[in-house]
Amino acid sequence: MNNEIKKLEQDASDSRTYQHMYLRGNFQMDMFYDKVDLINAWNRIWLSARATEVQILSTVILNNHFHINAIIDTDEQRADFKHHLRLSLTQYHNRRHNVHGTLGTRTLKQSLLKDMDDLKDCICYHIRNTLHHNVYPDYLNYPFSTGRYVFNLATKKQSGVYIQQTMPEELGLYIPVREELPNDWMMTEEGMIVPPSGIFRSDIVETLFNSREEYLERLSHQTIREETDKDEPTVITHVSDSHKFQKDEIIVEFVKNNFQTDIPSMNDGQKMEAIFKIKKAFPKVSVKLLTRLFGIPYSTLNFRLKNWHPRV
Repeated sequence: MNNEIKKLEQDASDSRTYQHMYLRGNFQMDMFYDKVDLINAWNRIWLSARATEVQILSTVILNNHFHINAIIDTDEQRADFKHHLRLSLTQYHNRRHNVHGTLGTRTLKQSLLKDMDDLKDCICYHIRNTLHHNVYPDYLNYPFSTGRYVFNLATKKQSGVYIQQTMPEELGLYIPVREELPNDWMMTEEGMIVPPSGIFRSDIVETLFNSREEYLERLSHQTIREETDKDEPTVITHVSDSHKFQKDEIIVEFVKNNFQTDIPSMNDGQKMEAIFKIKKAFPKVSVKLLTRLFGIPYSTLNFRLKNWHPRV
């Protein structure tokens, strides 16, 4: 076992690198609105990893962000994976919710993991993420996490009971898969891909933790990342009549409090009416902020602001 750990450390210090990547919604707003969105995001991670030959050690998806811990050999491979995944997620999101623009923040951020302890801490942080954010305390049974697929913790139903070559109809409408899934890939009855061997490296995770008991014990304690996490809840201050430039967070709160229709459900006319009301309330609001919030390309919104006549 020590030799296997040494080999993992050697891989990390040579050409292979262990990398933590994550993407968040703008201002920590939701990117995935329901279970169909979450299933699609889950499936697209595995499809993008397969397309770019990336190996995944852990991943978790929440409504407003996701994390991926992966083995990536080169900068080019990382760029290919990020581009493939971002494009896939954005195309699906825009098609289903009838919006425009890039899903989430502009950058899918990444960082190198320093050593094996850092790698183990990152894996545990991903699995405990639902507990950390108080959204799903039973982190080992959270559907959109790789936690239960290590040391055979998944039940038969969770592991997938049959091989399915076509997605359920409600998923297939939004998944531009141009080839059938490999014959050895399994899916659950809901259409979720079971983490495929060769892409999901559960064998490496099991080597790192040495035993099922060590894995569960480590998961029962707060990780270093949780202790130092800077993602504090967004605090919205009172909207005043001051002409001072308003913070982005206040604009987001204004949208939530003044419009009955969610932004993803608005048509173009409703979006522009909302934007004109925001600009009236906050004359110095950034056009770039509005493009991110409403999914309208920057040049398009600038043109509309000059030529659109709001209803009286």
